[in-house]
Amino acid sequence: MSKTYKQIIAHTISPDFRNSVKIVQTAFPDALHQNEVLLKNIFVGINASDVNFVNGKYKPDVQAPFAVGFEAVGEVVEVHKGIDPSVLKAGDHVVSQCYGSFAEYQVVPHRTIKKIPTCDKHYLPLDLSGTTASISIARVLQPAKGDRALVTAAAGGTGSMAVQLLRHQYGCKVIGVCSSEEKEQFLLNEVGCEGVVNYKKETMRGVPKAVWREFGRICGDEKKKMGPQVVYESVGGELLDRTIDSLALHGKVLSIGSISSYTGGWKEDGTGSPLPLQLLSKSASLHTFLLPHFTKHINTHFRELCALYEKGVIKSFVDEGQPFKGLGSVPDAVDYMYAGKNKGKVIVAL
Repeated sequence: MSKTYKQIIAHTISPDFRNSVKIVQTAFPDALHQNEVLLKNIFVGINASDVNFVNGKYKPDVQAPFAVGFEAVGEVVEVHKGIDPSVLKAGDHVVSQCYGSFAEYQVVPHRTIKKIPTCDKHYLPLDLSGTTASISIARVLQPAKGDRALVTAAAGGTGSMAVQLLRHQYGCKVIGVCSSEEKEQFLLNEVGCEGVVNYKKETMRGVPKAVWREFGRICGDEKKKMGPQVVYESVGGELLDRTIDSLALHGKVLSIGSISSYTGGWKEDGTGSPLPLQLLSKSASLHTFLLPHFTKHINTHFRELCALYEKGVIKSFVDEGQPFKGLGSVPDAVDYMYAGKNKGKVIVAL
């Protein structure tokens, strides 16, 4: 085996992912420290937060250069001698959720990996995207059975998981928000939405009326203005405003991110949106979620998602629109996702 491997690092802090990163050769460690594991990464996941990470938003004191990437599916190459081989050994297949996954090989703490039956890329959407959806819904959104639920970016890796969990675990009536007719069909025919709203077709200002219309159709009362009781939101900006406009009284919004603002470096949008007043007018509430604050729940929720997937209760959607191969294609994959082209999780094969 070579003495070095390829790894992507951020050499400068910037919201421009492509210009922030480069591929470097990194030396393998001479020895593993206690509880460390050496992995060979086979698939890596692309996330909206990759842009925030290279822009220093999750570690404000970070100094470049630093490793990037959040998650991978791979094979164990070596474990520290203190790790019980009945728990983990060379040759085991795992998913890892650890900074620095955009690399051919990676040394990770044992606690950040979970064993899986095979190196199947479909286990990757169950990890960061799946656990984000599962934990945030269970711990923060807490929908009641039968609630009307609205999910933005519903065709993405996290959104498609949120739709399925809201329907199958909580019995919600779910509408997905998307940006193309192709995604409308994907949401209705594959993900399982009962209704869809295409904000490119409706225009942003038309989103609330379209939401009320769809819930009226689903609930069998098209004359009544029926807004969502819970909203799972990850786009931010004007779409967040419009979803709040559509809310039912006492509604709850869960924001897990604001992808519309990431590549601009989190600048103020200048709209002066009166969010508190919007919420106050409906006695509604806005909640937020960041997965690193809920790490103690990740393993349990991942196992539950694996069980649901293996039983066929939920599907794991990997985008098949454009294949990405090798570390050099990671910036292309990030651009592809930010262009809104993906249906499901964007994955790069190494």
